[in-house]
Amino acid sequence: MVGIAVISHGKMCEGILDSVSMVAGEMKQTDSVSLKAGESPDHFKDRLKEVVDRLDTGDGVVVFADLMGGTPFNTICALSQEQNVTIVTGMNMAMLLTASLERTEKTSMETLVEKAMEAGTQGIRSLKRK
Repeated sequence: MVGIAVISHGKMCEGILDSVSMVAGEMKQTDSVSLKAGESPDHFKDRLKEVVDRLDTGDGVVVFADLMGGTPFNTICALSQEQNVTIVTGMNMAMLLTASLERTEKTSMETLVEKAMEAGTQGIRSLKRK
């Protein structure tokens, strides 16, 4: 099964997994790694590598990041040179909920990413009351 790691500045990643669990139940083979205020990039990298190594049981890991260009994203990009990961930025609850509900033992990393990104973008709407 494809692993799922969720990374962010601060506790956003922990909170979003908590919210997804309320709707979809506990997610197996999933973990979060939050960049703590004042934490060195090297320490964050060590913690992230440990989580990705644990979650990768042979099918790879999809890493959902809060935003492109920040320390969490830059760190997983550096690790991606040696890890079997696919990185998705701009994570939102629709993405993670879909990843949780669509993931099975047979779901490929590519299919999971495609479905999660589609759900994430379809969930972005501007609504105005008439």
